[in-house]
Amino acid sequence: MVEKVKSTIEKYSMLSEGDPVLCGLSGGADSTALLLCLYELGCNVSACHINHGLRGEEADRDEQFCRELCERLGVPFTAVRIDVRAFVAETGKSVEEAARELRYREFAKLTEGRLATAHTLSDSLETALFNLARGTGAKGLCGIPPVRGEIIRPLIECTRAEVEAFLAERGQSFVTDSTNLTDEYTRNRLRHGAVPVLKGINPAAEQAFLRLSESLSADDEYLFREAERLLSEARGKHGYTVKTLAQAEQPVLSRAVMLLLSERSLPYDTARVTELCGMIRKGQGRVTLSRDICALASQGEFRIAEPEKPVTDEIKAVPDCEFELTGKTVSLRIIKNAHSGNKVHKMFTYIALDYDKIKGELAVRTRRAGDSIRLAGRGCTKSIKKLFSEQIPLEKREAVLLLCDSEGVIAVEGIGAAERCAPDENTENILCFQVSIS
Repeated sequence: MVEKVKSTIEKYSMLSEGDPVLCGLSGGADSTALLLCLYELGCNVSACHINHGLRGEEADRDEQFCRELCERLGVPFTAVRIDVRAFVAETGKSVEEAARELRYREFAKLTEGRLATAHTLSDSLETALFNLARGTGAKGLCGIPPVRGEIIRPLIECTRAEVEAFLAERGQSFVTDSTNLTDEYTRNRLRHGAVPVLKGINPAAEQAFLRLSESLSADDEYLFREAERLLSEARGKHGYTVKTLAQAEQPVLSRAVMLLLSERSLPYDTARVTELCGMIRKGQGRVTLSRDICALASQGEFRIAEPEKPVTDEIKAVPDCEFELTGKTVSLRIIKNAHSGNKVHKMFTYIALDYDKIKGELAVRTRRAGDSIRLAGRGCTKSIKKLFSEQIPLEKREAVLLLCDSEGVIAVEGIGAAERCAPDENTENILCFQVSIS
């Protein structure tokens, strides 16, 4: 088995000569075999045992076993104790999920190079079956990847039977976690129920799965490369051009969506990916992905963005003042006697209005139902809702600021002034409405 492990390390470029590697050592058959293989291959290996504090004396026994094994081999050893139950109470996560998160958190503190975990081909098959039962795409059917970031799995092409045979040849004992003998956990039910049925049909079921996994992985890698190319071609001003995305075949488009979600560390499943692909092909829509992030298709582009927070209160305003609203600075200033030497530039940074045409009090707020404006030079009145759908990205609409007088909207941030308040040749006093990011 040592030669198979060596071949796997070389096949997936897991380690170079002299690279430090930390072995996650539970004391079970798989991790004990992994440590022995790395030791016999002359790797620069150290070991870490995580005591989860869940099994009392049995957990202490496992820790002591690992300590004594490493002392005998002369392998540097570290034992870490974590409080899984407290973390479960704090986060509401399952015991399995909490233990895994804390375990890898501790491994990360100790890892100087690569972290080697003892996942085997048998584990990979069980993972694929679990993903199949839960619902998955091709990636889930590939099982456990041989390499993920700094994590390597040198035993990933070895079966559990090969591991136990290897330890028997070496006369090496190991410890058994009593929880692995029950069907309390889903993985155990698969291991004790589904896998034996498969092996009853084909004794080499694990090797057959390995061939399937390698084939699916190669196909999946190709499709993800095509997805990366698609995103590169579709990149637009604010997001990705819907027209370009929608022309892609579904396997490529779905992986492009997965890449975009992964960039934001957003969880997803087949249903979510299918939903977003449908929105892209339709060319419009909005889906909330988390409390702070949404996916949007509008104005010919698809993007994943953080919606700007709506302003809930209006602010009464007076000329020559400056204030802040939701991260924006609003400035109102008057240029008097515009025809007596003052030069008013047509700048994109502010909107100019004829101050003497304004009716009543000024206020700055966000849109409300029924808002409309007849923009200068447009020749028609439009609802703010329609105007925004034509010119403002969906995620920004709730934060666009409007300047209003007692008769309604007289200016829209980033768009322009109402015809009834637009400056003309008779304008004497100009009101400058400026909005900028604070």
